[in-house]
Amino acid sequence: MNALTTSASTRWSNVKFGLRELPRQLRHTFGLRENIRDLKSLTRTSQIIMVLMLIATVVAFILGKNFAFIGWVSLVTGIATVINLILVDQGRLTNYSWGVLGCAVWLIVALNNHLIGDIASQSFYFVMQFVGISVWHHNKGADDAVQSKRLTPKNAALYIIMTFVIYGIVLYVSHSLHGAQIYLDATLLPLGIIGQVLMTYGYRSQWVAWIVLDIINVIIWTRAMQADPSAGATSMLALQIMMLINSFYGQYMWMKKSQKAE
Repeated sequence: MNALTTSASTRWSNVKFGLRELPRQLRHTFGLRENIRDLKSLTRTSQIIMVLMLIATVVAFILGKNFAFIGWVSLVTGIATVINLILVDQGRLTNYSWGVLGCAVWLIVALNNHLIGDIASQSFYFVMQFVGISVWHHNKGADDAVQSKRLTPKNAALYIIMTFVIYGIVLYVSHSLHGAQIYLDATLLPLGIIGQVLMTYGYRSQWVAWIVLDIINVIIWTRAMQADPSAGATSMLALQIMMLINSFYGQYMWMKKSQKAE
């Protein structure tokens, strides 16, 4: 009984400590000075990739000729997501400040295109941004960046099983709600959950989930653009292509970081 009481007391103490730390963690994540510092700390390759992705995002927005509200929302989504991805590549905590913005505006685009899986995914991502802020803050190393870890085969198998179970549930719900492109769209949430959880806890295997997810998203937004180019799909397709390219770069960066740590 004493052991149980002690264990419960320890957990409660950890929760209270986490709540006390949260305001400081949020200030660090959303602080202008911290964001500028992390952007300046990017490698030369990352800076070049970020600039090219931002240019491509703006060009896609102009070529799409959709200057209605949803078009501008798609542009903001693209810019926020690009910066978020580059900071994730470098393992920087401030990526979550851009992640919160990106998830919020992406959710608006997904709602406008009636993509049930994407709506569920972005809602999940939004909540996980704040979980990630806390976890990354405690797991960052001396260089102020989160460390990259290897996933064990046993845990990898569990994550794969979890992915298929969640896919079945989302597919059923999406079919019931008459969503668009349900078989592809239903993969977004399970892959997003696995990728986000692995990312939150610093596992390099996250990039496998992101690469598969980005390939599927390229297909989905290509079809959405063909069906209705005015729904912000042109900018979103360009963003997905850039996200796919970045995923390969992110995998390389995290593999390199993990091997160096080992």
